[in-house]
Amino acid sequence: MRGDAVDEVLKRLPYSWTADEAERVGQRFRESRPAAPRRLVKRLWQYWIRMSPDEPLFGDTEDDLALLLHARALGLEAPGGDPGPEDGPIARCARRAAEGAECGPLFPAPPAWGPKAALAPQVRAALPSSLLRAWVAGDDQGPVEVLVVGEGIPEIRQQVVQAALTTCLRVNGLSDPDSGDFVGDHIGVGLIRVTAGLSGAPAQADIPSVFRARSVTVADGASSTARGALRDFVGLLRSLADETSLVEVVDLAYADLLAYAQGLRALADRAAGETDRAFLRAPREEDGGPVSLQPYLRTVRGHGASLGVEFSPDLFTTDAYLRVEQAHQRVLSQRLTMDARLRLDQLETEIEQLTADLEAFHRANEEERRGLWPATVLLVERFDEPTGRTIRLTEPEERETEQYYQVNVPQLISMREKWARRMGELVEQLEAAVHRPHAPARQVAAGRFLDAAVRGVVPDESPATERAFGAWCKEVAPMLRFEWRCALRRHGIAPSDVFTAHSVLISRYLPPAGEDPALLFSHPYTLVDPARSAVLADAERAVMVVRDATDHAEPAPAETTGPTAAALWDGLAELAESPGVEEEFGRRFLEALRAQPEGIARRMIEALQPAGPTAAEADAVEVALRTAVRHTSLGEGMDRALMAMRNEAFLTARECLDDIRTAPQWQARVWLLRAIVECRAARLESREIPGLLGHQMPGLPDAALRALDEAGTADEEFTRAWLETLPEAGLDKGIRRLFQGLPRARAGCTGDPLNKVSAEREYAVWLFRRAVENARLARQLDEAGEELAEHQEAVDAALAKLGGALEEILLGPYVGGSRGAAEELFEVLSGQEPPRYGRVAGR
Repeated sequence: MRGDAVDEVLKRLPYSWTADEAERVGQRFRESRPAAPRRLVKRLWQYWIRMSPDEPLFGDTEDDLALLLHARALGLEAPGGDPGPEDGPIARCARRAAEGAECGPLFPAPPAWGPKAALAPQVRAALPSSLLRAWVAGDDQGPVEVLVVGEGIPEIRQQVVQAALTTCLRVNGLSDPDSGDFVGDHIGVGLIRVTAGLSGAPAQADIPSVFRARSVTVADGASSTARGALRDFVGLLRSLADETSLVEVVDLAYADLLAYAQGLRALADRAAGETDRAFLRAPREEDGGPVSLQPYLRTVRGHGASLGVEFSPDLFTTDAYLRVEQAHQRVLSQRLTMDARLRLDQLETEIEQLTADLEAFHRANEEERRGLWPATVLLVERFDEPTGRTIRLTEPEERETEQYYQVNVPQLISMREKWARRMGELVEQLEAAVHRPHAPARQVAAGRFLDAAVRGVVPDESPATERAFGAWCKEVAPMLRFEWRCALRRHGIAPSDVFTAHSVLISRYLPPAGEDPALLFSHPYTLVDPARSAVLADAERAVMVVRDATDHAEPAPAETTGPTAAALWDGLAELAESPGVEEEFGRRFLEALRAQPEGIARRMIEALQPAGPTAAEADAVEVALRTAVRHTSLGEGMDRALMAMRNEAFLTARECLDDIRTAPQWQARVWLLRAIVECRAARLESREIPGLLGHQMPGLPDAALRALDEAGTADEEFTRAWLETLPEAGLDKGIRRLFQGLPRARAGCTGDPLNKVSAEREYAVWLFRRAVENARLARQLDEAGEELAEHQEAVDAALAKLGGALEEILLGPYVGGSRGAAEELFEVLSGQEPPRYGRVAGR
């Protein structure tokens, strides 16, 4: 029966098949394994459970078990791990599927990675490492490929994974449509590889894998942009290395990487040609060489250059996997694109506002400038050019208005325009990558989850993604492991020679595009360190074997021999007293850490940790804090009241102003702000308030009139001048003038001689308290955010869950550094931007 005849049989329901037709369909399943399509598996599975459930379908235990595993992996109804007391062939297959010998883990359990392993000189690259090590391969034009090894700590890992995904999508957004559609980048657990995808023969490594070094190449005109994207990623890694020492970056020549890959290929070819000999490339301590990711090369002829297995791409069409992919894309790819769009929109809005303000200042004559603009401008934030973000200043700064508009504003516009161009390009690249027919974002996600499923690790993602991955992995992992065992058995390869502690699976997945069918290949790769790895090429093993220290790692013994941590620490303390021993001290300190990492770290903490405050010191700090709160009452209270008014929390705004205790010359400004609050609370339009207040026209609330009377009593001259200029200046500039010259925290902390509190101590205590409060509020907001559902939630429900944290962050004391992010979150949730009063862009 020809192939098209089998297809005709598959179109009919299984109960109508003849025995001969069923046998032909079963033969098609044997021939297509492990890439059996879902349609074939579904029809054959239905035939077995309905027409002959009491006897083996194939008479071959391997094929029967394979059919059960494929049915389960493809989302069909099949017995789980606990099939019950039945003793039929299907139940027996289900019990075999739960056995480790057939479907259990292929990879060895990852070693427990503690401080000894992180400091061990025997290992430079390890997947479970708590330190991230990056090898940057480049040429005279910049980086070409980046390999990052290690899981790292969660805070570092999150930044690196997101930056790697952004880089991958940017490069694939520049890819040449006429080139190959496969994405060779890998963003997995413990290993990340991203390349610039450059076109041209010199940029392609002659590695005998299915997709070579990189299948997607960028157009020649976009090569510099692709290198720029990779350069941004390398820049993040270098900054993390400088700031945390939890990342190490090593530069190497791309030509050396190509030469080493060619050397491994020559070694495999030699072993395949001389079957009576084995060739060993031992570690070379004196020559570090490039740590690289290499395919498992075949050492026999006639089976391809590298080891690989083809699977059915239908594995990525099941409901279970689609839930994984949707959760992943929502948290990573879609969020990255949305973040880029929001940053671009914010930059464009700020450019428009600054440009309009600058033009208005230039159009005004000298008399109008004196009447409409104050003599100085209060700067409360600055634009950080390296990151392209607006940062709130710890302490506001004053600038002369003329200088601000002649120097600061043009610089701000120029910097924001440069970043807007960059963000515009980034949005275009991300959008192109997401909407390409070959779906680079889907390819990267598929490779990430397929590798994790077979290796038995869980990607560090959102809780929803982890739950969905766990459910999908439970169904698909047994089939993948079983088929890999069968494939290795057919080729005479021992699983332990391929699946090691330094191996990963790189997938080549292509979604269907037009009439082109989907494809899925899986290839094992290994980390090779010339200074630490032994490479064996032997025709009898049928594949190149790589061994390093992680293959022999064992848990550290509870009690180690040699000097105790106390003795080592005492020796270091004695050595530190000697002159000119910096180099020796560094060497011995590292040796002590390697020998007794936990004990030495504990001694370090004890030596560096300051003693706790005494009761008298605690009382002194409390007195300094009360003094600081009293002296900063004016600035903090006005800020909080303005913030509350902007968010229409008028009761809170009144309470903030009522709590202010300040000198009489500043009390007038408090009352004038109170008058504005009362007008807004009475639902007067912002454009009407200046005229009503300035001329004290009918329609003003009684509470606002009383506030004006109190302001005139406190400072009649300032109140009169402010009211006269308010109608022409407008509400925004009127509020700015109320805040002009207010004593801020640094100037307000004048000390308290009566209680022996200096100004410096008072300010230091205030800063420390604000830092502690900011950390607490950030943690509180994070905890509240975890209560949000992963799917799109109604605005009122989201605000209810985040309301307490947002209220404290927006309106509570000591909130200077957290307001910006909280305001943006509030605007996103509410869908509207509150009015901006008195907000002046910084330098």
